[in-house]
Amino acid sequence: MSFSMSSTIRNTTGGFLKQLTWWIFFLLCTFYGIFAFSMGIAEILSPLGWATDAKFRAVPFLFIVHALSGGVALIAGPLQFNRTLLNKNRQLHRLSGRIYVYAIWTASISALGNAIFFDVTIPARIVFGVLAVLWFTATTIAYLRVRKRKIREHREWMIRSFSLSFFVVTFSFWVPGLTGTNLPDEVAYPLAVFLSWFLNLVFAEIWIRRTRDRFSTTELPILES
Repeated sequence: MSFSMSSTIRNTTGGFLKQLTWWIFFLLCTFYGIFAFSMGIAEILSPLGWATDAKFRAVPFLFIVHALSGGVALIAGPLQFNRTLLNKNRQLHRLSGRIYVYAIWTASISALGNAIFFDVTIPARIVFGVLAVLWFTATTIAYLRVRKRKIREHREWMIRSFSLSFFVVTFSFWVPGLTGTNLPDEVAYPLAVFLSWFLNLVFAEIWIRRTRDRFSTTELPILES
């Protein structure tokens, strides 16, 4: 009896902590998603003189598209990893999944265009460009895997995809962290951009391998056409 009660308490506590962690994760992504929206809207209002704090953008239209679609991806992404939503409202899971995929396709293509014209050094442009290509590729593979009912592979590619979506969060820490050191700016900035997505991918791979054996293919719904 005592063993059963102890096991129940552990399961309840574990479930609560998982939900709490997810909510913190979701709120963090929502905060940065809203920030992305604000940047895109500021760029829209700037020509009208309604937003004087908008920064210079080499290609304003591409930046607006990237900021708005990227914000959508940041908010929709965590919904794909909520077990309660997955098990109890699979239609919403499918809908948010479609929104996430379409948003990233839009955001990554516009990000590649921004990278080409971005007013930064060539190494920084290359690192941004590689990120855009990987982001589009990982998301597309995740989409194709679920279409073929390869659910385990879909889950793993979605984790990789969102680790790249999370770039905007880690970028906000790495850039000021490295540019504030004694490293030359032409080294610090591209290195910070690189670490902002590369380490996310490394963490994603570690997480995938640690949780692979615990994953059940019955937990994910099929993305219907």
